[in-house]
Amino acid sequence: MALKKLVYIILSLFIASSSSALEIKGTIDLSDQWQPKVFLALLNTPNDIFVASPDFIIAETFINPNGSFEINTQSVPNDQRFYRLYLVQGDNASVEFSATQNKNYFHLLLNRQSQVELSATTQNNSLEVVQLDGSDDTKAIFDFDEKFREQNRELSGELPKAQSTFLSQELETFIHSVVADARNPYVGLYAIYHIEDKETDFLRNSDFYFNFQKRLEDELPVTPYTEAYSELLDELVGFREFVCEMPGVQPKWKDWLMIIEAVIILIFLVILIGFYKQLKKMRKRENDSTNNLKPLYEGLTLKQQEILSLLAAGKTNKEIAQELFVELSTVKTHINNIYRQLGVSNRKEAVDFHNAVKTYI
Repeated sequence: MALKKLVYIILSLFIASSSSALEIKGTIDLSDQWQPKVFLALLNTPNDIFVASPDFIIAETFINPNGSFEINTQSVPNDQRFYRLYLVQGDNASVEFSATQNKNYFHLLLNRQSQVELSATTQNNSLEVVQLDGSDDTKAIFDFDEKFREQNRELSGELPKAQSTFLSQELETFIHSVVADARNPYVGLYAIYHIEDKETDFLRNSDFYFNFQKRLEDELPVTPYTEAYSELLDELVGFREFVCEMPGVQPKWKDWLMIIEAVIILIFLVILIGFYKQLKKMRKRENDSTNNLKPLYEGLTLKQQEILSLLAAGKTNKEIAQELFVELSTVKTHINNIYRQLGVSNRKEAVDFHNAVKTYI
């Protein structure tokens, strides 16, 4: 009898653990212009923090007349991921990331076992959380967002260049401190992706980025977020190589001598045995480039072609936004779309594509 009882308890515990589900509930004081619906989006890569798409939605629920709602789903990864909880107004289903606009979303760091309870209001035509109960990691993400948005709002107006530079540096210092103090590296990762001009910041603080990569790989070695950060770092290193010499990696004179000798031998061999094949290959490449690259390039919008040209000129995202008088988030969205349409994965490959296609157009 005792053995039977023990088996029953073990089975009950197993069923309870296997049925764990992400739960978000609470109340929202909803004004008339808002739809009575809550959406939950899963961000499978930190690149999606400032990207909105209906494809990200994993759950949605109606807000009851008394303002209460509840989302309960098992259809989420078991490990921690970034999530976006948001509302929409009228027929407008977009998520607005600008610091000057009213906010209709907030981000959370959750896993399948997370339980969050909140109370919020929309009375100021913006989604404002009054109280948030959940894990320390969830609160850390939320607290960062609030402080970041407050400081970023100061940069949204017409400011003298000196003041704008000072406030930008102050904001980056704040982000660096959050990364350094974060108990969970995912909180630090979330903060890093809020650095608007990562290229310039990387040129000044490359050790900061490499040290954080080591922490991610030590504490969270096999995750899609760690892989995405490594890809970001590769792109930043490529940008640095594109605009300037990398300090501390120049080979010694003996290494240079060996490289020069190898190059001379290689050139000599190529001239002897491969001139005709090389010429044929060059002609084939020219035909392939004309036939394959041109349609891809012409498939871009005029705005995307303009942004691609500015990337090839060595402009940072921030400089492009200033030159085109658009939001930085708009530039990032265009660049992500350019990468996808051209089938490239980083800035260097996009620049190589631009240079190649311009040779034949």
